[in-house]
Amino acid sequence: MPMASRARIAKALQYRCRQIRFFTPTTNIPTVMEPSKVKYAYIEEGVERLDYYVRGGYHPVNIGDEFQEGRYVIAHKLGFGRSATTWLAEDKETKKLVALKISTAESVERTHEEQILLRLARCRSVLPGKAIVQILLDSFTFSGPNGTHRCLVTDAARVSIHVTKDMAYHRLLQLEVARAIASQLILALQFIHAQGVVHGDDTDLHAGNILLHLPPNIRSMTREQLYINIGRPDEEPVIRVDGLPLNNRVPLKVIFPVLLGLGSDKIKLADSSILLTDFGEAFDPQRTQRFTAHTPVPLSPPESRFADEPLSFPSDIWTLGCVIWDLFGSSPPFEAFPGSQDDITVEHVETFGKLPDRWWSKWETRSDWFDEDGHKNVKESLQQYYGNTSRGWTQRFADINISRKSKKLETFGTEEEKSFHDMMRSMLVLEPSKRASIDDVVARLRIQGQFRRVMWLMQEIPQSETTPFCRTTEKEVCEKDKQFIGKIMMMDWRDRPTAKELLQDEWFKDDD
Repeated sequence: MPMASRARIAKALQYRCRQIRFFTPTTNIPTVMEPSKVKYAYIEEGVERLDYYVRGGYHPVNIGDEFQEGRYVIAHKLGFGRSATTWLAEDKETKKLVALKISTAESVERTHEEQILLRLARCRSVLPGKAIVQILLDSFTFSGPNGTHRCLVTDAARVSIHVTKDMAYHRLLQLEVARAIASQLILALQFIHAQGVVHGDDTDLHAGNILLHLPPNIRSMTREQLYINIGRPDEEPVIRVDGLPLNNRVPLKVIFPVLLGLGSDKIKLADSSILLTDFGEAFDPQRTQRFTAHTPVPLSPPESRFADEPLSFPSDIWTLGCVIWDLFGSSPPFEAFPGSQDDITVEHVETFGKLPDRWWSKWETRSDWFDEDGHKNVKESLQQYYGNTSRGWTQRFADINISRKSKKLETFGTEEEKSFHDMMRSMLVLEPSKRASIDDVVARLRIQGQFRRVMWLMQEIPQSETTPFCRTTEKEVCEKDKQFIGKIMMMDWRDRPTAKELLQDEWFKDDD
């Protein structure tokens, strides 16, 4: 095949194929909302639950919808969670792209995110981490067919660290990028803790809430300029299985989140400026007692399972340690399939030894995996799923450099490896009272000399140094190419051409 044809078909395939959609599973949060019993035609994963479009649920949003008397115009969908959908919108007043987080009607009175964001924004602080925390630009309430909703307007971001890692086959970041993101995250949490706030209960500090900034040139685009660069929204009609028409509580089309990011293998240092987001379940431990974390199970601190003491700042430190570990490696320190609470507790005991007595006695199924001294002793019926060999701290920590070396990426030097090891050891401690404080972690950061890099990232990065979107746009693909690739991408395999039929296509005779 001529080189020009190869390039054209590569562009056409990239444009035509729907990109993989990423989302973080939501947790079971108590709710007064009753999901709809209406059944809808199947739509692939990567969109919110349609049965949540009921009284008390999501507000139906369509591309082009306007809010606040036409100030905000919906351009794309950014994502969704259990209690909100998030949209990319053009702010007609500031001429910039912003994010609109629209809550479910039933969660309006339950979340204190707006109050927390205002508290963080209004405080006087010289700590550099303040600039890394999400800023509330505007907020308003509106009524829709499913009730009254609250909308928070914030800066639009590029992509979460969770997604950018999943976009690369090895899930690894360049070492200098991991250093920069980890350092910013530490400074952000220092600022949050200094204001008396614990970041998480529901979503916490997982990589899905750490976002890369949009480059300035993208942030200032209009909707039409955005569509030229990344394409129009990807949508599918919503159809009831019973054939009845949709009511006004449900959107006419479901919209897939746009993917604005890059794979972790393509992220450069200049792309590494982050924004810490989602304060929907942040709280002040002096005013509110919480005993259970709804963090993704692999990141949950051990005290959240046994609930004998309220969660506080040390809980954030544990989760921060897990996230930073994941930034440098290909996975968090504790992983198990299917990832039940028992599975993760097994991982904790394998790594650190026997739990504190007050927790050990509460773990009713401990004898399935361990003897009373905390040594691995899996009962016979479980041995086909769990081995009797434990992966201790030393092996888990070594896996960080091993995974990097296997993909020919830069690894820790001897001195940095020791510093990183000691920092992780100070944060990932079973007893909450014995974990490092965030100020202790920042002190280690200063010793490692990361501040100059972080301060550079927090300034406006020159556009020439940022990585552009790596997505082929509609403008780059001619009509002949679209028609040709459309013949291949048929839903029913019986409608697809054979290789012989493809080679006989007129497309191959045209090499313009």
